[in-house]
Amino acid sequence: MMSSKNFLDVDESIIEKSLLIQTNEEQEFEHFVNGFLNPESGKLVKPAPGLCIKLLKTDKSKVFINLCHHPDIPPPDDITKEELEEVFNSKDPEKFCIPLSIGIEHQETDKSNAQVNVYDVAVNSEFFKKCQNDDVFQTFIVCASIEGVAEKFKIDISSENPILLKNRKCLGSLQQHRIQQRPPRPSTFKKKPLIQELNSKATLSQLDIHVKPEYKMYVQPEDNPKNIILDVCMPDVHTSQEIDLKCGEDCLLLTTNKQTKYELDIFLPYTINQNDVNVTFNTMTKILSVMSTIIPSN
Repeated sequence: MMSSKNFLDVDESIIEKSLLIQTNEEQEFEHFVNGFLNPESGKLVKPAPGLCIKLLKTDKSKVFINLCHHPDIPPPDDITKEELEEVFNSKDPEKFCIPLSIGIEHQETDKSNAQVNVYDVAVNSEFFKKCQNDDVFQTFIVCASIEGVAEKFKIDISSENPILLKNRKCLGSLQQHRIQQRPPRPSTFKKKPLIQELNSKATLSQLDIHVKPEYKMYVQPEDNPKNIILDVCMPDVHTSQEIDLKCGEDCLLLTTNKQTKYELDIFLPYTINQNDVNVTFNTMTKILSVMSTIIPSN
């Protein structure tokens, strides 16, 4: 049963891996020795903390990614926000390549004193600053980091429901990274000309744009969630009358009736109370905010 209030996003993963068990000290010493014996393999750097990303696996256990940065990591090709959005909608995700340094897996203790797997992903410092100032770039680097960790460690992590911890830049101690001295793989993304001529015979339906809006999800408190908050940014929407929002106990469907047609169809990581939902739309910031209480699981 669907309600006209509510919504959110989810992600689940199945993780199975077979790794040689080593302590962080043993792995770091091995990296040091390999670098000493083979200087051309690169140099060791200690990245600075940036963002801490929390993810849930299918068994509801937690995984964390420390998105960190260092100036010696090569930056990606320069790209505008509009061009990056085109990459998002492309069927070829490798059009725009971001150099990532993915460290070793290590275990840390979270707020509930549980042992969790943590992965450090380092990017260029200047590019990280750009991601901090733009939600589109931040979403892209978070997704790229999750996909990079999933591929390297052969684990199935979805990028649908990352939670960015507001008051924490990293979990545990960041590991050293060995930066290889080689040029980054070039991107295949081709920039469009500044001026494009539209076909005069194009119909209105052909010019309609379907866009998945940018959104962020938060829970309060982080260690024992009781409320869930979701902010959806829709810059082309002017009033709440343009928005159709339907929400079930664990899903949300959002659409708009403007020429730029926003569409968001997601599942929620929690069961929510449909009778306790607050929805607001700020006409200045163009942000739709949805807040609901979480029904405790039995």
